[in-house]
Amino acid sequence: ALLPPILRRVLLKRRLLARCLALTALIGCIIWLAGSFPQPPPPSQSEAPAAQAKDGMVVSSLTPAANQNRQSLPNYRVHIFYYAWYGEPGTDGAWLHWNHSRLPHWNAERARKFSQAGHTPPGDIGANFYPELGPYSSANISVVRRHFAQIRRSGAGTVVVSWYPPGMADENGRPVDRLVPMLLSAAREFQLRLALHIEPYAGRSPANLRRHLRYIAATHARHPAFYRERTRDGRWLPVHYIYDSYRIPHSLWRPLLLGGSLGGSASIRGKPENALMFGLAMSIGDCQTIKESGFDGAYTYFAADGFTQASTRSNWAAMSRQCSAAGVAFAPSIGPGYIDTAVRPWNAENTRQREGGRYYTGGLRAAIAARPAFLSITSFNEWHEGTQIEPAAPRHGYLDYTPRKRDHYLDLTAQYAALFKPDTSAGL
Repeated sequence: ALLPPILRRVLLKRRLLARCLALTALIGCIIWLAGSFPQPPPPSQSEAPAAQAKDGMVVSSLTPAANQNRQSLPNYRVHIFYYAWYGEPGTDGAWLHWNHSRLPHWNAERARKFSQAGHTPPGDIGANFYPELGPYSSANISVVRRHFAQIRRSGAGTVVVSWYPPGMADENGRPVDRLVPMLLSAAREFQLRLALHIEPYAGRSPANLRRHLRYIAATHARHPAFYRERTRDGRWLPVHYIYDSYRIPHSLWRPLLLGGSLGGSASIRGKPENALMFGLAMSIGDCQTIKESGFDGAYTYFAADGFTQASTRSNWAAMSRQCSAAGVAFAPSIGPGYIDTAVRPWNAENTRQREGGRYYTGGLRAAIAARPAFLSITSFNEWHEGTQIEPAAPRHGYLDYTPRKRDHYLDLTAQYAALFKPDTSAGL
């Protein structure tokens, strides 16, 4: 029998409602199932899938950190050296590094001409500039977040932290490995990546370095903010800088860093601790030597133009070509200036004045013109050597950035990080 029109409309609405509920349940199941499977690894930190490079900055669809530009990520191939060795009594129970002693010259007669007394913070610190934040603690998460927000603003994407193995430190600080988890969390918050700058700790050798690389691989390198680069064969490997690598003979590096029969069982290649290793270049011809030692990259570190052949800016174009020919990634190091007479009072000859930023921009232009694979910035906060781009405050008895703004060097870094287009044809 035909149903009345009103009843037919009621039944039709019920059928439509039932279908909508079924469709909603199906979509919910699909979303639940999708979340049950392992997620793919994060996009490349220098060549993110589905990302586009615009003026050297990588634009991606990743969720941005709070208060950051929602259109772009920093340039992960711009690396900046960072020091987490500072301390103050309120956080650490003592002054660390701000009270750095004045180091004696190796010539005893010359050393007698200069004071070797330590500094007495907070008014007197072991630096020629005074930080805007005052003499802070690297263990203070508020300080770290402030720093990483400034680094993010600078356009540099990878924070390279000075690192000693667990329980070890330099003579003016305390072990920094305990701070790495906090630094990784902050890096993730600000969409930065973190790598390690492995210092020449007491007794460092290829054998014990391999043990420490295993530790890093099993702990810090598992964090999503730990910096990795894609190799030519599609692997994602951590990047480690090895400071003063030249102190160990090249013949001793080869078993650790070369693969196959050349490395043997002592090699890191093909093992969980495998990584892209950057050695410190000192002379203009070091790219070939670094390659023969098994390193994957070369960096120059020193901010003083002319201090070594490798830190001499006029040599970078030739070094970049040599590294490319050797299959080694080149990472020239640029600094805004250099002055360390607060801790090495006899070293005024190596001072490099900032010239209102001209010294820095000259180095950045020279580095970019050399077409390297990476840029490395010396430094965010090595206050003892006056290479910091961290904001400094005017204070009697100290240098500052006047007439430029306190954040002048953050802005200069951002300008050139945006211009840098890395050469991806060599190494890795």
